[in-house]
Amino acid sequence: MTSHFDDELVYANSIKWFIGSCYLVCGHCYPNEIIWNEAMAESFLNALSFYQYEYATDKADFAFQEERNSQSLMEYMNYYLEKYARVLIVRVDLKLKVEFAHLVNAETFQGFMKQFMRVIQRDKEVEKKRKANSSMNSDKGCFEDLRGYAWAIEQGVETGGLHCHLVLIYNGDKRQKDWFLGEAVSKRWFEITEGISHHFNCNTTEYKQEQKRRGKLGIGMIYRDKPLEVNNAINAALYLTRPNKYEQRLKSWPLNMRSFGRGALPNS
Repeated sequence: MTSHFDDELVYANSIKWFIGSCYLVCGHCYPNEIIWNEAMAESFLNALSFYQYEYATDKADFAFQEERNSQSLMEYMNYYLEKYARVLIVRVDLKLKVEFAHLVNAETFQGFMKQFMRVIQRDKEVEKKRKANSSMNSDKGCFEDLRGYAWAIEQGVETGGLHCHLVLIYNGDKRQKDWFLGEAVSKRWFEITEGISHHFNCNTTEYKQEQKRRGKLGIGMIYRDKPLEVNNAINAALYLTRPNKYEQRLKSWPLNMRSFGRGALPNS
């Protein structure tokens, strides 16, 4: 931890507690000057146990923040589900290949996400030009007719790899073929990461059939006048902000990095 510590990053409290407990036992010696034995390990564990109250408080703070994010996302989803007679909802998990995950830190992943958002904006500009020039006959970009989106960045518990859960809300009168859109979005992610990524497209026929069998289908084409579909769509989006995902929070990140975000609602 001493050799990898970066003053320019923000660290999760659990890492701060780990480092603090080490300092209590080892002082400020260099790592290669320390020979751990059973007594030192016991002292370290005793020191770490002093943070039990802070741990419970930290989990509660995380849950509170996720509840706030959930409320924001619920209002956001309700806006589009009420505005449009039908919307097409696409859910994609953007990941990194296991063999490369340890090479991508939060700052690099943030760079990928910034590029991804620029692609969304670029497609929106093309959409405006298409509306102004009806003679444009080029294929639509995968983010054209996109009306809203939300994302959440998490860190895997077992591998430590970073990944992003993504919800995309399209105008259902303009776009269909949700599986195709999910694959097209994932292709953009693959290009941005220069081939070190993979994905999970939730809009496959098999996945949707399983969700429908359970009465929880909330992706694909969602109709405003079908309350169950609307409720399921909100619940599907709220997967991004579950308060019980404490162990999947980021462990270190650049000062200006956010782990959750959504598009802005129109002014009108």
